[in-house]
Amino acid sequence: MSEKLDKGKEGEDYAVKYLIDKGYIILERNFTSHNSEIDIICSKDDMLVFVEVRLKVNADYGFPEGTMGKGKQNAVKRGAEAYLHKFPWHGEARFDFISIIEKPQFEILHFEDAFF
Repeated sequence: MSEKLDKGKEGEDYAVKYLIDKGYIILERNFTSHNSEIDIICSKDDMLVFVEVRLKVNADYGFPEGTMGKGKQNAVKRGAEAYLHKFPWHGEARFDFISIIEKPQFEILHFEDAFF
């Protein structure tokens, strides 16, 4: 596995731990469908949450949240529709974004209801 993929998995693992510590229940990781992948699907308080996680080594050239363009948002939405088709949910749902800067230590920002 490449170093970039290792770092990405490490960031996702860190995000999962963060979400569990905040009371979220992890339902799926790396759900793929229709040429899209959703990093984390979780729930909390009857809310279904689709989470995109981005990690950067540092913020020298911008923050991870700056990399979430419309194309990626649309891909996550397509994946969410596929997930809901396979696993119907009758409550509310939202899209969150977790930004992680690695150095000097992991710093995490959680953007709830980040896009639609």
